[in-house]
Order: sequence, then C-alpha cells, then structure tokens
Amino acid sequence: MGAADERAPESVRRVVSQVFGTSVRSCRRPAVGSVAETYLLELEGNPERVVCKVGGASVWTGAVIEPAVCRLVGNRTALAVPDVLASGRFVDAGRTTATETAAPLSRWALYEYVDGESPDPWYSQCDRTVRRRLVSDAGSILGRLHDWSTTEFAFDRTGGLERTPNHPTGLCVCDSTPPSVVDALAAVSQVLPRRSLVSQAVLCHGDFHPGNLLVTSSGRITAVLDWGNAHVAPAEYAVARAEVRFVDRFRSLPSPERARLREVFRARYRDHASLESDYPVRAPLYKSLWLAQSAINLASVARSSRGRTQIRRQLRTIVDR
Repeated sequence: MGAADERAPESVRRVVSQVFGTSVRSCRRPAVGSVAETYLLELEGNPERVVCKVGGASVWTGAVIEPAVCRLVGNRTALAVPDVLASGRFVDAGRTTATETAAPLSRWALYEYVDGESPDPWYSQCDRTVRRRLVSDAGSILGRLHDWSTTEFAFDRTGGLERTPNHPTGLCVCDSTPPSVVDALAAVSQVLPRRSLVSQAVLCHGDFHPGNLLVTSSGRITAVLDWGNAHVAPAEYAVARAEVRFVDRFRSLPSPERARLREVFRARYRDHASLESDYPVRAPLYKSLWLAQSAINLASVARSSRGRTQIRRQLRTIVDR
C-alpha cells in the first residue's frame, strides 16, 4: 500500500501532536502519485492510523478544496467518503501567504484511515466477476452522487469550486482556470438536441477511476478517495469520462467484456440518476473532450517542478507494472 518507512515531516508531526496529543510511530508514502503530499501515518495513541494530506490544489481553480468537499459529501450522503478528522493551515515561516491559492502547501488535512486496497495494479487481470462487481458499484456511486447533487443544489452553471466559509456548503462554484473543457461543452450544447439531461450540471468527483478507490478482495468498494479536483460539470460528460477510466482504456480486455462493463456501469447509474437513451450517440464526443482536457491539465501540472516529479512517479509506476 505504501513505500518504505520514512520520517514524517516535522510540520506533520507537530499537527498530529496538536490534534491528537500523540506522536507518529511510522510514516509511509502511497505507492502511487497524488496531487497532494500524502502520508500514511501510524500513531502511538488513538486513532492508531490516519492519512495526512498537505496541499492538493485543484487543477480547476488552484484552491485546496478536498477537505470541504469530503465534509459536504460525507455528512450529507451515505457514500463511502473518508471522514475529515481535522484540517487547517500551517503557520510556519515561509509556508504561509496572504491567499490560499498562492500557497496551497500551507493547507493540511487529517483523514480517517479506511481499510481496503487500490485495485489499480490488478484491475485488468482480476477475475471478471470481481471486476464487474467493482464497475457495478462504481456506476451506483456515480449515480447516487449525481442524483443527490441535482436534488440538493440544482446547479445553474458549471465551473470549478472554491472554499467560501460564509456559504452553508463551505464551497462555491466559480469560473475554471482557462482553458477549460467547460467552455467547449457550452459551445457543443448549442448543437445538441435540447434536452435538460444533456446539460444538467452536477457535482463531479473530478478523478473517478479505479486508482482512487479502496476495495475488498471481492471487488466491493470501501472508499472513494482524492476529491481534490471536484467541480461542477454536465452529468453526461462525467458519465462518459468515468467510462473511459473504468472500461475504454483497458484495451487488453476483450471487446465483448468491455461492452458488458459499459452495460453494467450504465445500468447501475440509471438505478439512481437519469441517462438519456441516446446518450451512447453523444458519449464519443464527451470522451474526446475529456482527452483534450486531460492534456490541458497535464500541461498545467507539468509547469511546476513538483508536478513534473509527480508525473515521473506515475510513469515509473506504470512501467513497473
């Protein structure tokens, strides 16, 4: 689940001491990359294990929003989201500036440790019954998230998310950092059939794929992780993007199996949220737009030395498999 033991940064140790009144016994980094600096901590007291994240700025707005999103979704739904145990800002000299977006590494959060493993390393090679169960649960989770956000918020626009302490949700929708696929979707909507579900704006996880899940050995999902890139986008776009991540990119799977996985995913999504019967006609367009946005986001991450380090780490992980 993680790399070899290493010493937790002094700032993280200090946070643990202040929040829990205990010390860090051991520290591991996740085996795969993360937008945030992530540490898996074993503590001397209670709780025995926690996850600490430092930074994790959204690619959409540059703000650190994950703790607020997790609190919102965790408190108002039954979805498997780790509890936020505490969050705050470092006050060390050199780590704090006037604005959050200027110093995302000043933000920290402590999360509940959830049992389970990432299915990413074995997803394409596992028993098909396990994979189908996982995809079924994933479709259900996405449908429940979209149904809840439609009922709860009735978003009238798409965009990124920023923290706003004065709002009941702790978040507000704002313009995404350009260039954004949101602009392209707005243009595309002018030529699509006038259907409310095509442009229905919903809360999106932002990076929903097997690597951001924890599961049991049978494929049951125990947690959905890494909500740092959550944003508001059209529901159909989010469904198509998830299909790419859970089905389309695994070209080693036989074509009939991929078709079956799409069928399972869409059926479980429809158990909770609406999906137009002619969605498959539009899905390839949404998937192309997602690929374009992914390239834009990758270029944005690569502009910083830390981002380039994350990309290299991810590539090494892929090669090692």
